[in-house]
Amino acid sequence: MKLPRTLAAVAVLLGLALCGCQAAPGPPTPGLTSAVPSPPSAELAAMIQTAVEDRNSTVLDTLQAPRLADRQTTAACGAKRGRDLPVVERSKARFRSAGFWYTSFSTKVTVESIEVTGSTANVHFKEQTEEYLASTANGPSSVPSGYSSPQTATFRASADGWQLDSIDLSEHGGGLPMSIVES
Repeated sequence: MKLPRTLAAVAVLLGLALCGCQAAPGPPTPGLTSAVPSPPSAELAAMIQTAVEDRNSTVLDTLQAPRLADRQTTAACGAKRGRDLPVVERSKARFRSAGFWYTSFSTKVTVESIEVTGSTANVHFKEQTEEYLASTANGPSSVPSGYSSPQTATFRASADGWQLDSIDLSEHGGGLPMSIVES
């Protein structure tokens, strides 16, 4: 009976072949973590508040809001801000040439939900902003214009902690403020 010997040989060969499919022992790949701790919701909310105020501040003649540190944003987030600033500056110049400008704003961010999957966190939030306007004809107005906008912030885990990767509108269309530049 050669069948049992054949089965044994096949089993040994299969075992050797499957050993080659195993990950090689060694140190983990840099930048990857085996267990990413969930981000604290208060920390994410504070980062979103700062990022949204920074974005809204771009419509003012003098920036008034603090910015997130470079280590708190991904390169993609920083690059988008760099692309958006000239667009906002052109809009602001057209607005001013028509005799209008923004003097101040107030923003409130309300986090509605957080979804964490692996090293990505999506934070669904609502931004409520009031902007105060002035005109050459009437001077500063005490009546603000305002908007409310549902948005999603995406964060990525890194060696430095959670970094803001993007903020995107959840609903598109309508009259967007000049500080929001859609890609």
